[in-house]
Amino acid sequence: MDPARYIAALFARFARLRDPKSFGREAEALAARYLRLRGYRILERNWRTRFGEIDLIAEKADTLVFVEVKARRGRGKGLPEEAVTQAKKRKLLTLARAYLSSYRGKARRVRFDVLALEMAGGEPRIRHLKGVLEDG
Repeated sequence: MDPARYIAALFARFARLRDPKSFGREAEALAARYLRLRGYRILERNWRTRFGEIDLIAEKADTLVFVEVKARRGRGKGLPEEAVTQAKKRKLLTLARAYLSSYRGKARRVRFDVLALEMAGGEPRIRHLKGVLEDG
């Protein structure tokens, strides 16, 4: 089964969770599973510093990937990825630099992705948006 369809089906099961923290934790767990099915190695989940948190940090081939996970039950508040504001992107860059200061892996490239999960019209969907942010 296609990883996106598999994860979307699992997402449909928990999208009815009322507690926002439980909903967010489940979305992040599904995002990690999705990435593993796509050949990524998960290095960190909920990596924290005093500046904030990165949802997922993964490696694939020679690329280190910082992943922001966004999930929505519907489109009443817009698309999930629209919640990644410029302020959030700046914070992600700061956090990534902190992580990289002690990173000893083999990756030579860095990428920032968003994994968006949503229930749109009763249909679960997942979008993996790669390279949403440049460090420059």
